[in-house]
Amino acid sequence: MAKVTAPLMSLDASGALGKALVFAKWKGINYARRYFVPMNPNTENQERVRSYFTRAVTSWQGESPETRAMWNAAVRGRPLTGMNYYLAQYIKYLSSHNGEAPATPFLPPVQQQS
Repeated sequence: MAKVTAPLMSLDASGALGKALVFAKWKGINYARRYFVPMNPNTENQERVRSYFTRAVTSWQGESPETRAMWNAAVRGRPLTGMNYYLAQYIKYLSSHNGEAPATPFLPPVQQQS
């Protein structure tokens, strides 16, 4: 992926240039990349993971502000959000429990003291 300073002789560019290049911005940085069509095989495993992700997001949205605050506190000082951590742990739980949802509220794992 190339970082660009003045894409197409302008200050900003986004979108596709034919089927050759795509211009976009990520975290305020303009970039260009080769155009590609993503694969979407729709395998059984892929559908299961998508379902787990949807269920995790729905669960996060239903959690109380207090529970969300606990997840945010659990990642303080780390480069991710409480929601990121929640989704990862929720999906890991679903995967290891044959898709069975955890009890609510779903709380962060106990952190080891060093």
